[in-house]
Amino acid sequence: MVKQHPQLFHFTLVIGDFILTFASFVVAFYLRFYSGLFYVATVPDYNDYLILCLLAPVFSIILFHIFGVYQTRRIESVFVDLLPVLNTGVALVLLLSAMTFFYRETSFSRLTFILFGGAFFILTSSERILIRSALKYLRTKGFNVKRLLLIGAGEIGDRVIESFTKNKSFGYKVVGVIDDQHANGYFPKSHGVKIIGRTKELNKIVHENQIDKVIITLPVRAYDKICRIVEKCEHEGIESEIVPDYFKIIQPKTRVKNLDGLPIVSIRSLPTDDIGYTVAKRMFDLAFSSSVMFLGAPVFILIAVFVKLTSPGPVFFRQERIGINRRRFNMYKFRTMKVASEKESDVTWTTTNDSRRTWFGTFLRKSSLDELPQFLNVFRGDMSIVGPRPERPFFAQQFKDKFPKYMVRHQVKTGITGWAQVNGWRGDTSIQKRLEFDLYYLENWSFLFDLKIIGLTLVKSLNDNNAY
Repeated sequence: MVKQHPQLFHFTLVIGDFILTFASFVVAFYLRFYSGLFYVATVPDYNDYLILCLLAPVFSIILFHIFGVYQTRRIESVFVDLLPVLNTGVALVLLLSAMTFFYRETSFSRLTFILFGGAFFILTSSERILIRSALKYLRTKGFNVKRLLLIGAGEIGDRVIESFTKNKSFGYKVVGVIDDQHANGYFPKSHGVKIIGRTKELNKIVHENQIDKVIITLPVRAYDKICRIVEKCEHEGIESEIVPDYFKIIQPKTRVKNLDGLPIVSIRSLPTDDIGYTVAKRMFDLAFSSSVMFLGAPVFILIAVFVKLTSPGPVFFRQERIGINRRRFNMYKFRTMKVASEKESDVTWTTTNDSRRTWFGTFLRKSSLDELPQFLNVFRGDMSIVGPRPERPFFAQQFKDKFPKYMVRHQVKTGITGWAQVNGWRGDTSIQKRLEFDLYYLENWSFLFDLKIIGLTLVKSLNDNNAY
């Protein structure tokens, strides 16, 4: 039904969102004034809130469209709508609060708006997850499936067919392949999918096979042919998509920017491209680092005293590292080595049972407590709580020449801990594996991902065999 009547499905979805937003406001009002969970001096007349209760659903529908919640995302996770729904909830709360600022006859409860935001997120996000889960299940059973035509029987086409064959929940059935370089027959690498014609027969094939979408997997050298195919698809009113054959260069989560009507494709999409990431990350870093330094002050002082008592020299060890955008900064640690050996560490890799360490330094390294002063680096803005570990300039130059993508990790702020570190790739371990995990972090960043890494760091920091 969804495939045959998409407008009816969309309309039903809008009605459901309207009802759930209205219900969220009612729930928030009940929790605030009737649940007994909060202090209530006087219960206001619900009629004073009625206009807001009616406006909220209207605003939510508009904001859902703005944040792209109603877009069809067949090949993405069922949780793909959580962030847009959260953004909508925050925008709704701010919008409703701003409206009450200009209405002085009634004093509105700000807590009610906060409760509304929470109820709205829970109800509408749960609705989205259930709907997307149901649709994915139905597609595995053969319902709501779109018929797909592939143009290009090369390596890319083979990978596309394999992906759709393996993931039935995407809801695509590859009907056949068009290719001018092969005679009609079976494409041996593509799960028995038949080559059913040539590009000049596209119009006829589309009608005979009731094609819903065309995916073009031709090489870039066939640019003129690709343009003709796109024109034919648009003439027939068939949706078309292109999988470029330079996918090995362009990463999956890339962005297309608009330069005065000219599309520019980014080679690699980074979280720093989003101003929301930059602001949220910095606010979290400031809050976290200041809290650690304030609450952990007694621990800092105790460690400093032991460092001073067990070895002559300064308490802190300062070392130059490479940070975001290849900018150099001084990173701080509690000193774990003899003073005469500190300069060697700029060009020497630390190993197990390193003779340059003090006995208390060995304990600090093993427990990762020597890293605590880096919260000052975070507070100053040199580093982040989570990110790729900063490297010494001497080694960064070596790794840059040996691993071509190594410096990509320095396009974001380096961190006290990272995805590579919690997976065991720290100290004297494989740089290649460390780079792979760092790049994965860059391409899949989320706030929840950061929290997961912080949690894993706390669990593993006291039992890490690679913390030299």
